[in-house]
Amino acid sequence: MTMLNGNLIKNIKHYGFYQLMYVIMAVLLTSIGAFFHFLLDHEISIVESWLHNNHWEILIISKLFSLFLINRWFKVQLYQLKSIRELVKELVRWPEPRAIVVAVFMGASYLSLGKVHYTGQNLGYWYHHFMSFVGLFLYFGIEFIVIAYLNDVLYQKDQQPSKFWIGLSYTLLFVGAFRLSVPNYYDLLGYVVFCYSALIFLSGNSFRIWSNVVCVLLLFVAPMGSFFGMDPVWGDDFSPFKIENKLNLSFLAVIWMVSFAYYKYRDNFINSARKLLR
Repeated sequence: MTMLNGNLIKNIKHYGFYQLMYVIMAVLLTSIGAFFHFLLDHEISIVESWLHNNHWEILIISKLFSLFLINRWFKVQLYQLKSIRELVKELVRWPEPRAIVVAVFMGASYLSLGKVHYTGQNLGYWYHHFMSFVGLFLYFGIEFIVIAYLNDVLYQKDQQPSKFWIGLSYTLLFVGAFRLSVPNYYDLLGYVVFCYSALIFLSGNSFRIWSNVVCVLLLFVAPMGSFFGMDPVWGDDFSPFKIENKLNLSFLAVIWMVSFAYYKYRDNFINSARKLLR
């Protein structure tokens, strides 16, 4: 137990260091951008517009830089790390059918309960649609590269801490870093927690079922942000569709629990149903 607690603490320290570097980098890039605009005597409205329009680029650069730093740190410590290409080849396969069902269910549930309507504008913002989609995919996806590095470096397969506690720790650190780097203008912090915790759960006990993560990002998280205004950075400023009623935590919790129950107990339900039909 002591060894497992020690591994948990080491894991939290390294993941916390990664998130801290990300926040510092995001603040630094934002400050540099604002400084040069003020140096050119631009009005505050122009500075705010530039920072808003380029916020995704700033965040992704910050994430990639932090990933590079932790990669270099582990290599300086003489750890053998797999390349991102090797990790993708090893961990990305066709997703589980139940993960596809969960992704579709979460999207359909949110869209039906939230009441979608077409705004009749923003179709020309194709770059922003693309950047929102890619930004959301990378923002969440990079986390699992870092987690894979931590799993390989910090403990062996028989020394893994409880998934609940390590998953909870990852979620709290991720949300804290997100809150420090992205103003909650669009009241989507609960939605971000919902998305990240769902990805953590679907990634398996060792957080290495990347196929499920990629599936949910491509079918739910990224399109919801890019096309339906569930973008925590830009909101519905550039999306062609808008959700009138953003779901509160209670509705999100119900969707999450139904998805959890289906994913975890689907086979048991099917086997029980087959026995009853015999």
